[in-house]
Amino acid sequence: MRTAEYRALAQYRYLIRRYLRHIEEACRAAGVNPRQYQVILALKGLPPEQTPTIGTLAERMQLNHNSTVELVDRCEKLGLLRRRRSGPDRRRVELSITSQGEAFLRKLAPAARRELRVVGPILVESILHLIGDSRTALKVKRRPPGGDKKA
Repeated sequence: MRTAEYRALAQYRYLIRRYLRHIEEACRAAGVNPRQYQVILALKGLPPEQTPTIGTLAERMQLNHNSTVELVDRCEKLGLLRRRRSGPDRRRVELSITSQGEAFLRKLAPAARRELRVVGPILVESILHLIGDSRTALKVKRRPPGGDKKA
């Protein structure tokens, strides 16, 4: 790899981490653990062909099953989601977001969107550079605000 590719890879990692940190801070300010936000967001954003189960959620969040169960337990206690038995034998448990969970997502969405507007274009440039699409990659002429913050 060339130096420019390492720089693009480092920039890509920095921008993703910056975005995630911004959301984590917004969650804490709202009084919810960032992982709980991730659970609700993962459920809300599931593709329609996927069933909202703990197994599906564990895959989407890249967590083991037990960790996902614990997160779902905490979210249920906070009233952000609920479990419901489904299927003929009632063994399968499906998850759904409560109105309180929906309100929580709506509260955090503007913060996520604002930060994405800042880092998104630079993130796209990094990706295009990394996949070798030099025809559409633009030169980054400025650092994103806060470029000296630790990721």
